[in-house]
Amino acid sequence: MDALYVALALMSFAIGLVGIFVPVFLWKEGEPIWRILLFILLDSVYIVAIILAVLPFFRRLSDKTLMLASLPFAALYYLGLDFIKELPLLFYFLPLLHASYAIFFNTGYHINFTGASDGDYLGREIGARHLISSLTHMAAPFLGGLIIASIGFKYTFAFGAALLFFAITPLFYFPAHRASPDLSRKTIIKYLFYKPIMPFTVSGAGYAMETIIGRITWPLFLFIILGSIESLGAIISLGLLAGVFVTFYMGFLSDAGKRRKIILWSSVFLSAIWAARYFLFRPVLVSISEPLGNAVGNSLGVAWESQYYRIARSVPDGASFILSRELLYNAVRIPYMLILMVGAYFFEPVLFLKSSFVIAALVSLMFMFANMTHTSVVSRSFFKNA
Repeated sequence: MDALYVALALMSFAIGLVGIFVPVFLWKEGEPIWRILLFILLDSVYIVAIILAVLPFFRRLSDKTLMLASLPFAALYYLGLDFIKELPLLFYFLPLLHASYAIFFNTGYHINFTGASDGDYLGREIGARHLISSLTHMAAPFLGGLIIASIGFKYTFAFGAALLFFAITPLFYFPAHRASPDLSRKTIIKYLFYKPIMPFTVSGAGYAMETIIGRITWPLFLFIILGSIESLGAIISLGLLAGVFVTFYMGFLSDAGKRRKIILWSSVFLSAIWAARYFLFRPVLVSISEPLGNAVGNSLGVAWESQYYRIARSVPDGASFILSRELLYNAVRIPYMLILMVGAYFFEPVLFLKSSFVIAALVSLMFMFANMTHTSVVSRSFFKNA
């Protein structure tokens, strides 16, 4: 598990250095918001296609191999961003690279964590993972903003891509876990519509929609209000610092039987924060909102992910469950982002961005459905149908 944490820390730093700035980069390159959303939409379309098309390939690979294979795709993606203006077709090809990175790395990581984690201390291990990731990630947006302001996006993206290759090293030092030989479209679809975990599936749809607002429209709004890359990076880093103070503690509370209460109240508070952001227009208020939202989001994330891994450990085919979640998130995002694109096309940018926060407030409440899924019921149900 230690090697996995080191790899995750290096990945978090490299992605944190450049990843948060991709929407801002496209905005500064003259892309309207609806086109930025299209760029992310293509990412989800490609992920769905990859999952459905290459399942036989996944069956032959271990978690370690999947994670190793993901990193070149990420590096090429960041290197290619600087050439979008010269080669317009890259706008449609780069999301394929990012999709390949995302599905390979996420699947490999979740398989490894599910197999290596201790079920009795799952919340603590998730909290430790978030804590280590936040500590290494914390300074990355601030440093990324300074580097971009000094030498531009091109060299910053190249630097981030180079750092990704250092993340490969720790991956050689943990044991491999094979993906299930029973992976198939049928089993993945079964997990999407399986009644005992349907409430958690609904909460996963909420996660898919809420995170898009957090990844795309909120950073753009921050940049427009704050007015500079340096300020954007500093505020994002401040938000990550706030998350550090709650993450590990929430892992202990989750293991102590407070997981469902954390999910309930964190969902309510996160929804309230998103709703309040509609009324923000002063830099100081926006600056306060970011660390507050990140602290609440981290609290929710630890408890919700604890439920995710408990389900993955309770079903007979964890790899199929994991891939069903990736398929769910991206299948939900396709129509969702199409709707957002229509709004972005017809409305003035700031009005659209603020309206998207109202949508985030509504879908954040869907996290609460996770409390309606009980892993003991899931285990018994699968046993009866075995």
